Amino acid sequence: MNTANLIRRALALVFLGALLVGGFGSYFALKARAFEDAARESRLLLNTALAIRGYTIEHIAPLLTADGYDGGFHAETVPSFAAQSVFDAVSDEDVAYTYREVALNPTSLDDLPVPFEIQLINAFRQDEALSERMGRWEIDGRELFYLARPIRIENEACLACHSTPDAAPPAMIARYGPNNGFGWQMGETVGIQMVTVPIEEEMKGAYELVLVLTGGLLVIFLVSYALLSGTIHRNVVVPLQALAARADDASVGADGGDPLPEAGAEEVRSLSRAIARLQRSLAKALRDAKMSGDD
Repeated sequence: MNTANLIRRALALVFLGALLVGGFGSYFALKARAFEDAARESRLLLNTALAIRGYTIEHIAPLLTADGYDGGFHAETVPSFAAQSVFDAVSDEDVAYTYREVALNPTSLDDLPVPFEIQLINAFRQDEALSERMGRWEIDGRELFYLARPIRIENEACLACHSTPDAAPPAMIARYGPNNGFGWQMGETVGIQMVTVPIEEEMKGAYELVLVLTGGLLVIFLVSYALLSGTIHRNVVVPLQALAARADDASVGADGGDPLPEAGAEEVRSLSRAIARLQRSLAKALRDAKMSGDD
């Protein structure tokens, strides 16, 4: 392999490596940024749901004891019902935004978990130190980001409705029946609170930006490769080829030929002057030897 091809191959390998590192590096960085944004949005939505639950407990539930209460069961006083009702209105705009409170044994069958949610519930049940899980979830052909937290029974007031059917309000039994949502225990993880937000647009935007960045790097590298390759060829390769030819001529005693290059890199010019001196010395030595032979 000649010098020109060796230099071009080295440049190509360097540029290709830089292109791969830049492309994959920007992809993973943008992907991580999209996940961070989705996690931040999910936490905001989940905290909003928790605020709705807190408002229901503090301001709506006390109305049960207010004057004029009819003694019936009103789902609007249930914290989970209030939070999910608000988010149902939000999901009317985009079904990817959801908030669910599901349990392995829920009071309402609408709160039964799907297989993926069952896996999350079991993960929280197996590890009591686990307080949050997040990640990607593909459902109905859409890629979503989910954030889930466990529902653990930490307040004895919850057992007033979920211990046994006999202890539950009669109006609740009349609405949901005596077979669901009972047998819960203190400290037990019975379900999860989970929000989902769309992430496919963010991921698509990341892909597009990576393509733009990679395309820009490719153009820069191609231009740089052409300029560097041309400069090295003109200032190094061509002078070296001329020097090699003159050195070959000098080795067989030939004289004349093309003038040695006087341009190029400093090392090439130094080598050119050295070969010129060597050629003159060889020519002088050959003339002296010839004159000695004639004598």
